[in-house]
Amino acid sequence: MEAKFKRDIVFVGHAHCGKTSLAESMLFAAGATVRKGDVQKGSTVTDFNEDEIERQNSINSGLIKLIYNKHQIQGIDTPGYSDFVGETIAALRAVDGAIVVVDGSHGVEVGTEDVWQRLEALNLPRLIFINKTDKEDAKVEETIASIKEQLSPKACVVDMNDPKFIEAVAETDDQLIEKYFEAGTLSEKEVKDALHKAVSNGIFFPIVKGSALKDEGIKELLDEIIVFLPSPLEAPATQAKISNSEEMKEIIPSEDGPLAAFVFKAIADPHIGQLSIARVISGKLKANSSFFNSNTSNKETVSTISMLQGREQVHIPEAGCGDIIAIPKLKKTHVNNTICDGKEHFIFSPIIFPEPSISSSVKPKTRVDEEKIAVSLHRLCEEDPTFQIHRDNDTNELIVAGMGDLHLKIMIDRMKSRYHVDVDLGTPRVSYRETITRKGAARHKYKKQSGGRGQYGDVGLEIEPLPHDGPDFEFVDKIFGGAIPKNFIPSVEKGVRKAFKEGILAGYPMMNVRVKVVDGSYHDVDSSDMAFQLAGAMAFRDAIKTASPVLLEPIMDVSIVIPDEFVGQVTKDVSSRRGKIMGSETRGKKQIIKAHMPLAEMFKYATDLRSATAGRGSFTMRFFHYEKAPDKVSQQVIAEKQQAKKE
Repeated sequence: MEAKFKRDIVFVGHAHCGKTSLAESMLFAAGATVRKGDVQKGSTVTDFNEDEIERQNSINSGLIKLIYNKHQIQGIDTPGYSDFVGETIAALRAVDGAIVVVDGSHGVEVGTEDVWQRLEALNLPRLIFINKTDKEDAKVEETIASIKEQLSPKACVVDMNDPKFIEAVAETDDQLIEKYFEAGTLSEKEVKDALHKAVSNGIFFPIVKGSALKDEGIKELLDEIIVFLPSPLEAPATQAKISNSEEMKEIIPSEDGPLAAFVFKAIADPHIGQLSIARVISGKLKANSSFFNSNTSNKETVSTISMLQGREQVHIPEAGCGDIIAIPKLKKTHVNNTICDGKEHFIFSPIIFPEPSISSSVKPKTRVDEEKIAVSLHRLCEEDPTFQIHRDNDTNELIVAGMGDLHLKIMIDRMKSRYHVDVDLGTPRVSYRETITRKGAARHKYKKQSGGRGQYGDVGLEIEPLPHDGPDFEFVDKIFGGAIPKNFIPSVEKGVRKAFKEGILAGYPMMNVRVKVVDGSYHDVDSSDMAFQLAGAMAFRDAIKTASPVLLEPIMDVSIVIPDEFVGQVTKDVSSRRGKIMGSETRGKKQIIKAHMPLAEMFKYATDLRSATAGRGSFTMRFFHYEKAPDKVSQQVIAEKQQAKKE
């Protein structure tokens, strides 16, 4: 099919506004399905995973395809919960327009506001569908008012018989408004052409009223998708970086141009296998051919190409400009990779996914699960870039991180159902540090005689704190007169460094300490590398005790984004978590609060912040520095460490 007859759309909106039901109704209206699926019965096309069926809400984005009035419409149904925002962000890179679904009973909700801001940033053309207008508690006029107030005053119900509507459309074009004032009217074609241009440019947002459940307003919505939303050929050129260069080039959507496609999603499922989901921007890709991956510089073979209808793969002989396709069993192609023909090497900018806001430690329940855990977690990360794993080298814990409690729970449930790996989630241990607050000194003589050759090493050390922003460790040789032979100085340093990794308060690594070896003695026969290592380590531990050691905790630099009305409540909560407010700034209708907060207080903050702000708050954080922990915190951490040693 020619690209001018294609439309690629995404369904977005707050959870439970009816996006999945709307997709079902559109499929049925176009004859793509013979029976409408039902969310409550678990029979919809796009919610096909077991956990989606059980929970009766979308967790992954699902794809649909239909033909209507000789046009191909491919749609992506996205989750409404903020825990799965990564699915929505990825889908926005693959489409040319959005259907913003609003519940007619509840009006504009927080999830709709959030995704609208993302659409605004991308200037993505959009239509608005007010759903559930058949319900008794529907407030259609109030919902329209909330759309105009909270989303855009440029949103308007399409009514070709309304002079005010015609005038509003005419105002989007200088020449058209002149003609309207002169003639007093416009032809239907002039209005539709102007609407198409205005919607494509993101300066007008048509509203359709209806009910996905009762199939009301569906044909009108399908008509408006075809008439008002742009085709792939009308999409703006995509910027790409030429490989091994800082030079940029524009990739213009074209049916006959060189191959250019972008992988925006991966599906790793035991039932359907590994699928890479890509949007073709230019050119053609045929089955039983190959392509060049610009990111990995690898050539990959394409056996089959499909368009997805939910779980079902509909094979096609070739894909062209505007097609959203699935390619199976690619070994070296991942999300954010660029596909081309290899004649020109360029890379599209990657999707920027939000950083995880909550983390948990993971412990396998059995030794068998321990062996399988890495493979299953890797597959889940490949499918969902907002789900991340790492091992904390200080605590030796395996840490999983995600967008919220629900997100982590879903992923752990999938480990069990898909890969038969059972794990427990826990609160991660904080990676504390230890340091000293004043100068100290100690000398230790290690002497051991056990028949035959003995062991002898004698080391005197002085230690002092380094600046907070200075190096973690300095070792200075201040030996004069050969008290310790030069060949044993590295042994002393080796022993000190080993002890440095295990402080004396709670066994955490130390930081910001200068160590001077100032005195010592040796034995011609019994001195050895090992003896001076042990003497150095013991002298260092003894010196720490004389230098007022303290426990340090990690402090995070936090940016909290909230509506104005929650500022007082949130700042009070920050203080209750031992945080310090560092400032604030206004961004549109929201406030950004800057704060420094202890990591120990942040593990459940994502959930608590959402609860305190009716789901409207979000935050990001990064490590700032280590800071002396309060005495109460230090005592608790040290006590827990001592108890753990006993156990």
